[in-house]
Amino acid sequence: MATTDTLYCPRFLSPEWIEQSRTNTVKCRVYRDGALSAPTSGTLTVYNASAAAVVDAQTVTISGSAAEYEIASATLANETLSDGWLFEWSLVMADGITHVFRTEGGMVRRRLYPVITDDDLSRRHSDLSDLRPSSMTSYQDYIDEAWAEIENRLLSEGNRPYLIISPSAFREVHLAKTLEIIFRDFSTSVGDGRWWEFAEQYQRAYAIAWNRLRFRYDTDDDGQPDADDTRRSGSSTIWLNGDRINVFRFGRRSWRR
Repeated sequence: MATTDTLYCPRFLSPEWIEQSRTNTVKCRVYRDGALSAPTSGTLTVYNASAAAVVDAQTVTISGSAAEYEIASATLANETLSDGWLFEWSLVMADGITHVFRTEGGMVRRRLYPVITDDDLSRRHSDLSDLRPSSMTSYQDYIDEAWAEIENRLLSEGNRPYLIISPSAFREVHLAKTLEIIFRDFSTSVGDGRWWEFAEQYQRAYAIAWNRLRFRYDTDDDGQPDADDTRRSGSSTIWLNGDRINVFRFGRRSWRR
């Protein structure tokens, strides 16, 4: 890409997880100047973990100013469950140039879905529906943003979200992070000091909830929780030992001098 090309921003909140044995619609939303920038045309190529093209330069559909493609279940029939996939969108943008936007992902048995709704938020703060700006019909954007942060943190800590069996374990974490984001936003737009205090309170609550987080996991990806019924924590454990750092990351061990 030349330095003079328009810098478009594809919005990928987290890796692209597609589910086995069903049709998956994937999308690429591209932004410029605070708004969706619709491609005029484009293709999608999807590479599996072996770098073989599962979808090979297939024409995308432009719907609602976003590029999308429907991956049929038959296309995935012979693919194995794995991450390390690459999704490559080659889109002709408004500047007339073909831009290639890439994101990682994989084919999984089941995705991990969000665990709270507006009703859960209102059970903590019954006046939230009254505080919501008239331009908003729900707090869904805040819920989605909190969930994206949780998923990405799981990945950075060595846990694969799609192998987690007990989504309800994330309720407290998801509630705290969502409320923190909501009140942080209120504190900057309304200027009321109590919103900042609430945001700080829920930031601490989120940290505590994450440290207490324990969930069942499917290490061998057979669709069932691990036989020993042990529960994982959200964070890895690091043991310091002399001139070495012994890093235990959920069953995998590595040594670094």
